[in-house]
Amino acid sequence: MVKSDLLAIEGGEPVVPAGAHRRWPDIVPADHEAVRRVLDSGELWGAHGTEVTALQDEYARYSGAQYVLAVNSGTAALHCALVAAGVNAGDEVIVPAFSFVATPMSVLHAGARPVFCDIDPSTFNIDPREAEKLVTERTSAIMPVHMNGLPADMKALRDIAQRHGLAIIEDAAQAHGSTYLGEPVGTMGVAGAFSLNGAKNLSAGEGGLFVTNDEGVFTAARRLAIFGEDTPRPKAGEVRAFWSRGIGWNYRIHEITAALARSQLKRLDAYNAQARANAAVLTKGLAGIRGIIPPQVPDGLESSFFRYRVCFRPSEFGWEGSDTEFRDRFLFALRAEGVAVSTWQLHPLPAQPVFRRDRYQAWRPEVDQLPLKPWDPGQYPETTRILEQSFVLGPDQEPLQVQSEDVMARYVEAFEKIVHRMGSVLSAEYQPVRVTPPIPQEEL
Repeated sequence: MVKSDLLAIEGGEPVVPAGAHRRWPDIVPADHEAVRRVLDSGELWGAHGTEVTALQDEYARYSGAQYVLAVNSGTAALHCALVAAGVNAGDEVIVPAFSFVATPMSVLHAGARPVFCDIDPSTFNIDPREAEKLVTERTSAIMPVHMNGLPADMKALRDIAQRHGLAIIEDAAQAHGSTYLGEPVGTMGVAGAFSLNGAKNLSAGEGGLFVTNDEGVFTAARRLAIFGEDTPRPKAGEVRAFWSRGIGWNYRIHEITAALARSQLKRLDAYNAQARANAAVLTKGLAGIRGIIPPQVPDGLESSFFRYRVCFRPSEFGWEGSDTEFRDRFLFALRAEGVAVSTWQLHPLPAQPVFRRDRYQAWRPEVDQLPLKPWDPGQYPETTRILEQSFVLGPDQEPLQVQSEDVMARYVEAFEKIVHRMGSVLSAEYQPVRVTPPIPQEEL
């Protein structure tokens, strides 16, 4: 056996050479110039800052929304959307069991209760059939997440919302530029929320964008984001009233962040196009490999491919151990071959302690001493299975949208190499996935 036939974990040459990946965010001279422009202007803050106002106008044109409010995080945008849509304390909001914790956490910020729903394993998005079963007299909204940039089943969800008089708030944090039957995501419900976090396809370090087509909803969101105040731009001779009409936060975004987002927005379509081209290479190559299931995009939908989640079937390799050990062995072998791969989330959201106490509350030292209610993975079988039988290609620092198609072809080659010698992978020494900080066993 020549060395090139050996797995990297056996001493062979990695398929993907060191230095092959491009890092994210992709910072170009225009981004430097945008930041310098703000510093030179001396205008660094304010609800009506030049860069913030321009970003809102430009993203409105890009997203198709009539109103855009730039805020300091995607979580803030979700909070604004929930409150502005009329979600009240004590209400229930249906959310997927698979997402980032910001989705249900924003529901808690609004004083409501997140009700977790299982996902459709073919899309990783909330399952509308399961969602309708969870509707009660206290349900006021459904919050679909366009997971990995793939739009949720909005027709089915809108039908449910219409039947039960519910608001739809779209968590589009991962889905800039994605479309559902030609409609831009974020604009199909009462309101939508996007993230400008450094990992996202539209990256500005941190930040968020609230969007809506309803003027009243926009006004309510803007008040929440700026201390409960109305904040028209003062005319000559006028000063700010400092008159709060309700509870509000300081969710204002920084002028430098807005300037960087504007610069990146000019390249968003190109980044998304590269992500889709890379996803096509991966899907074509992985579809023919035994036991590997690439993500699918239903007809009429366009994904931003913020992440590319690959599923696998351990049973097809004769594996009789746990799914998580198989996953960890596979990950270990892929990383050794130079493939950028991660798990992202390891547990369904309802497993997290914040959602398992008798009442939701902010953390303080004594909170850790309160008992946790048990949670049942059997309530979310598809979410649990997917998280144990999948991983993500293209993690935050090395995502699809800035890689070459040659690197993607090498990814496929790495899969072929590993699957061909899966027996060695399953018998070799490996390093299990480690999390930090470690999760106490009694909390699992």
